[in-house]
Amino acid sequence: MSAYSNENSIQQDQLIDIGYYIHLIKKRWLSITFFTFLCTSIAVLIALSITPTYRATATLLIESQQAKAISIEEVVGIDSRANEYYLTQFEILKSNQVAQRVIEKLQLNMLEEFNPAIAVNDRPAFKEQLKGWLRSHPVIDSFFSSKTDIAHDPEAEKEATTLRVLKAFKSRLTISPIRKTQLVRISFDSQDPKLAAKIANAVGYAFIENNLESKLLATDRANGWLNERLTELKLNLNSSEQALVQFLQRQELIDDSGIAALTSNELQNLTDRIAEATDRRTKTQALYNALKSNPNADIATLSANTLISNHPQVRDIRLAESEAEKDVSQLSKRYGPKHDKMIQANARLKSVQQRAENLIYKLINGVEKELSSAREQETLLKQELLSKKEEFQSLSVVKSEYDALKREVESNAKLYDLFLTRQKETSATSDFSAANARFSDQALVPQQPFKPNRKLIVFIALIVSMGFACVLVICLDAFNNTISSARDFESKLGLLPTGTLPLVKAKEFKRNHIDASVFNNSKFATFQESIDSIRTSLYLSMPKTERKFLALSSSVPGEGKTTTAINLAQSFSSIEKVLLIDCDLRKPSVGMRFGIPNSHPGLTNILVMNTSPDDCITTIEGTNLDLLPAGLIVANPQELLSSTSFLKLIEELAEKYDRIIFDTPPILPVKDAFIVGKFTKGIVLVLKANSTSKSVYKHTMTLFTKHQISIDGVVINQVSQPKKGTHTYSEYSRYAYGNIES
Repeated sequence: MSAYSNENSIQQDQLIDIGYYIHLIKKRWLSITFFTFLCTSIAVLIALSITPTYRATATLLIESQQAKAISIEEVVGIDSRANEYYLTQFEILKSNQVAQRVIEKLQLNMLEEFNPAIAVNDRPAFKEQLKGWLRSHPVIDSFFSSKTDIAHDPEAEKEATTLRVLKAFKSRLTISPIRKTQLVRISFDSQDPKLAAKIANAVGYAFIENNLESKLLATDRANGWLNERLTELKLNLNSSEQALVQFLQRQELIDDSGIAALTSNELQNLTDRIAEATDRRTKTQALYNALKSNPNADIATLSANTLISNHPQVRDIRLAESEAEKDVSQLSKRYGPKHDKMIQANARLKSVQQRAENLIYKLINGVEKELSSAREQETLLKQELLSKKEEFQSLSVVKSEYDALKREVESNAKLYDLFLTRQKETSATSDFSAANARFSDQALVPQQPFKPNRKLIVFIALIVSMGFACVLVICLDAFNNTISSARDFESKLGLLPTGTLPLVKAKEFKRNHIDASVFNNSKFATFQESIDSIRTSLYLSMPKTERKFLALSSSVPGEGKTTTAINLAQSFSSIEKVLLIDCDLRKPSVGMRFGIPNSHPGLTNILVMNTSPDDCITTIEGTNLDLLPAGLIVANPQELLSSTSFLKLIEELAEKYDRIIFDTPPILPVKDAFIVGKFTKGIVLVLKANSTSKSVYKHTMTLFTKHQISIDGVVINQVSQPKKGTHTYSEYSRYAYGNIES
């Protein structure tokens, strides 16, 4: 049959049936609800038992530009412009120093919340006795002694307590900077809301105080260093001033002003005089050279020389000569040469000319002397200048030494003044330092606990437990290799069953097998409806082949094949003439289900003892159903079922009945069912819900394939019924009225 082909099975195995899992969860809703309720109840108890913790938050503004009385950053060394400044401040807020300051200020080590060791922990007497007895053994005592020694060490115990309190404190402290601002939140968790707010504010104040103390400490250190440097600088200044005074005393100077002025004036004087002497010598030298170059020249020619004619006496004589010549010229116009006036005028002219000639000769004689004098004067002046220069050089050395000493005094004085000013500024501001932070919002006493969020805990427990229960149900179903329902059969094997039979829950059938009375009992209407649905599916699947034979079997014993066979036979008998044959010759039970004793003759009696079929077949009153029980137990059931007598009997009976139903033995223990299945052309396989595994079913299918026998359908027996009013389409409509493809 194509519905059970391997190709169809592989294709359907690849699909994930979401509806199946939803159905599975609905089916297990009671267990899921109970598990969820149990876990949620435990979560409620746990949430109620947790001590509430309150969180108080203070907001601190960290200043980047601090108020300053006097600029002393050069001394303290704080750079608030650096990008790492705020990160550094945040880490300082988290530091052990700030935390320890708050712990000591509020004496948190005396609170049980931070130091559980102070809680009253009086151990019962029997525990002390037990410990004493254990410590009586050397090996056990060595284990106790290592811890006891530490416990009895006061310093170690104190340090351990400090670290424990510090760790507890920091675990409750949260520092969260607000992005792109100068604000930082200081949050603290505590079981006491007032204490939480108090500590959050105390951390902010401790941070501010710690910063102020750091600055004051730096200022004190700077002040001490400045005082030390001032002492050294004062000594250096005194030493340099003393050296300058001694130098002035040694050089017999008051200051350097006389040295510079005197030297400068003398040099300038000498330079000017040398220039004048040089000019005089040059002129005299030129006149002398002119006279020497024309020793035979007449007076007129010599007097024509500008150097001689410019002489004052020569100019006077030349003027007198000019006037005498003028007088002679004027008189010569009136008088003759012999005239007295002319004679007098000529005599006067000659006298002036004689005087001029004598003067010129005297000048010529005096030029050489004047030149010699000029040279001598120039030489003397130059010698004087050289002497003054040597003296000035020696004075320059004195001036340089003086300047060096004076510069040292001035530099020491300036440095001393600078440090003295800084020291006075630092001393003046030693008791002032602006805080680098201030509170934007102080922590308020929280009214609601920060944790635990009991509603959230319960809600998460509800969701997680429900999800876990659903996943657990799905996992258990995935690991469950058995088939529990029609939907499970389709999900795990990818096939549609012919139908399902509900689990019959009745006191009378708890220890006994279900008999034939169930079908006609209105109490089991659902069971009857399921049987009729299976009958309809089988009826619709076999009219084309005009088959009258219908065999039923199961993989292993106890799966309900006989119950299915007798009830299916009763269902078919409502529309046609039916014969039910018990072919389970090893453990027959069909007759017993109808109240027929085991001693009643049956199939084996006909085949072995040639008993008449009419004597063996029993008609069920009020129905179209006849019953042929197994009869006597025989040792060779397979030989009987394989015999021609059995085939001949079936052919004879087929002429009298519209439908013959065979109840055959289980397939895996024995192969009797396949012998019957050869002439029935197929077998209806019955599986017990929550019992038959997928591997057993697949092994059975392998045997069917091996013996070339088709399966007319699969019936899942003893399927658990949902509660009244929860019948689903998938379970009772889809499968109860579905049919398989042939």
